Amino acid sequence: MSDIPKVTRLVVTALAVVFGVMLIAGGCQSGGVQPASGAPTRQIVVVYGFSIEEEAFTEDVFPAFQTYRQQQTGQEVTFHSVFTGSEQLTEAIIGGAPADVAIMSNEQHAIWLHVNDLVETDWHALPNEGVVTSSPLVIVVRPGNPLGITDWADLAHSGVKLVHPDPRTSGGAQWALLAEYGSALQGRDDAVEVAREQVRSIWANVIATPSSSREALKQFMFGVGDALITYEQDALLARSRGAELEIVMPSRTIMSEHVVVIVDKNVKSWERETVNAFVDFLWSERAQAALTRYYFRAVTDEALNEAVPEFHEIEQLLTVEELGGWGKAYPEIIHWAVEELITE
Repeated sequence: MSDIPKVTRLVVTALAVVFGVMLIAGGCQSGGVQPASGAPTRQIVVVYGFSIEEEAFTEDVFPAFQTYRQQQTGQEVTFHSVFTGSEQLTEAIIGGAPADVAIMSNEQHAIWLHVNDLVETDWHALPNEGVVTSSPLVIVVRPGNPLGITDWADLAHSGVKLVHPDPRTSGGAQWALLAEYGSALQGRDDAVEVAREQVRSIWANVIATPSSSREALKQFMFGVGDALITYEQDALLARSRGAELEIVMPSRTIMSEHVVVIVDKNVKSWERETVNAFVDFLWSERAQAALTRYYFRAVTDEALNEAVPEFHEIEQLLTVEELGGWGKAYPEIIHWAVEELITE
């Protein structure tokens, strides 16, 4: 059915997402009738996004575009959306879910949609090569940081109970694995084994693997575990809304980059103009500023990020390119970790 490795598929969960959306699918495509000419006066756009994007898009970005589109063209746009783990989204779309636009937590998921003939439009031709937001991976701890956790290696200490999203379903978990692994590379002959041993030691302390970064945060806030690995964005948003937690920025971490794709197979010819307009809007100053209000890091203007005092300074930034790009990092780090460390 797809090129996604078998270990990454939780088919029952993915199909639940598909069928949940299919219940509204009858209203998801401009009423299913092509207008006599031009774009329809009313249109529904279906957006699938990974879990932590829900508030920013439903509370701000969608309404902003609706206002913009109405002012520019008089068209009334309605959004139908699904937000869950990025791997789950990918499998659901491959299985037939009617997304027009997908916002994936990492580029590997966009690649899978492309190789399954669902995405033809080259996302690299979009602004910033299709990356619409970013957020570094951080460690979240209890108030006062009672275990004194300051870096990735501390998560391997005896007695630490760690909540970690599931890399079989969560893109955030995959970014976390790259950070756990990459932060231990020393440029030595045995660097790979040193990095793998750090990942093994951290995962020996994992006590819960929720399906998405958002679900992992919820479990942590309900009292599970001593520490959590997640996006800076989700931790800052939770803290701004009253959650009692502390954020630890490791000495070396990775910046997650979130990619937008148009699911061309699902977009009818008369829907294209509106879908393209929405995608272009995501890099507008209005949309990027809105996203920083929800603690995503803007990718178009560093001044927008400088205006957010809550953002943490990053001492050393690790990149996917240092790990060989997704074509190497996915099989050699993520796939390896899933095969060796997750036995369920």
